[in-house]
Amino acid sequence: MTNVSTADMLAELEEGDNHYLEVLSEESLSVELARYPNPEPKTPHKTDELYYVISGTGKAYVGNERYTIEEGDVLYVEQGTEHDFFDIESEITALIIFANNDESVLGRSH
Repeated sequence: MTNVSTADMLAELEEGDNHYLEVLSEESLSVELARYPNPEPKTPHKTDELYYVISGTGKAYVGNERYTIEEGDVLYVEQGTEHDFFDIESEITALIIFANNDESVLGRSH
């Protein structure tokens, strides 16, 4: 079992200039913390993704669907689907869970 402090991870993300922070990387899944808006281009991934919105408000698109996003929302993105946040009213911080760790937002293969 691995225990990760969300408060510590949020503090680390706030201290740095990065918009992404790897939280956990295991054979079956990987977890990252991210801030939006984000200058890095979004591309579809080879794995399913689950976004848990820790804070912030705005909108997101997943494929052809549009959603209003706020703290506490969960967004599911099927592998290979175009997606991103837009019309961000206050910075969005999200915990992202990837179904496996073959690919991460940070571009590293595990």
